[in-house]
Amino acid sequence: MDPTTQELIDNSPYGYIPTLYVCGIYVALFGLATLLHTVLAVRFRLWWMFPTLVAGGLCETIGWAARVWSSQAPDSLHPFIMQMTTTIIAPSFMTAANFLILGIIISRLGPQYSRLSPKWYSIVFIVADLGALIIQAVGGATAASAVQKVPPANPDNGAHIMLGGIFFQIVAMTVYAVLAVEVFIRVRMDRPVRQLAPVEPSSKSAASLNGSVDSIEAEKFAMKPKTTGFGFAKGSKLSLMILSLGLTTVLIYIRGIYRTVELIGGWNGAIITTEIYFNVLDALPITLAMFTMIVLHPGWLLKETSGPSVSQTEVGSVDSAV
Repeated sequence: MDPTTQELIDNSPYGYIPTLYVCGIYVALFGLATLLHTVLAVRFRLWWMFPTLVAGGLCETIGWAARVWSSQAPDSLHPFIMQMTTTIIAPSFMTAANFLILGIIISRLGPQYSRLSPKWYSIVFIVADLGALIIQAVGGATAASAVQKVPPANPDNGAHIMLGGIFFQIVAMTVYAVLAVEVFIRVRMDRPVRQLAPVEPSSKSAASLNGSVDSIEAEKFAMKPKTTGFGFAKGSKLSLMILSLGLTTVLIYIRGIYRTVELIGGWNGAIITTEIYFNVLDALPITLAMFTMIVLHPGWLLKETSGPSVSQTEVGSVDSAV
């Protein structure tokens, strides 16, 4: 390594010089994923995907474009701050999509198997996700303010705030995963949390827009034929949607654990200053999560052959409540 390169590394806020081709690959992947999610959101009229998956993909694309900039100007603070703030908050938008989708899945399996109604399930965890997002954003702003001071101040306080936001997000995801598994087990064993009152099928299709989510879903469930297993056939669209939800949750969880360990080590720790860890344990899981949700997309897997669309009834009621 020549003296000039070593000097650039010493002056870099990363502790290394981001590799140009790696950054370019991730810009292309996240840009493509964001474009595809935008097209699919419009195609299936799933407008709630814009503030969730599309927003998350856009943040990642901007963050990695900033890292491309950093590869050419490794000592510049502006791209460093840009990538730090966008990549730290991006997964929060994606987890919000998972929370909404789980609410829809619960409504399909039967709300009586869940401790919370589909609407409140989504609301509770989206509020928690929003709280985690705000905490991480505040931490990012605090760290950014510290590194821009002359002379630069210690950004560890901001890192600790970001750590709190990520830890809060992991706790929320853990509770969400535990409750989701409980729902699937209860469906499997046919042990509902509560019994729903018998519902006569209604001939008024528009009534669902004005009724409560619980009564609407009770009516839907009463009209559906009983199935075996987890309430859906093996290889069915609903089972594939649950698979998609499980995979993306695990991938985002891996990224969250990495970020937690990274920030515990401090701003100058061995993990945060090693590029390969960030590329493999942050960017790669989120990339896989984005494309998993494209291949196993709710527009295809949760669309019913008849009746109102997913976005108009099941998610629409959550959006209006939030």
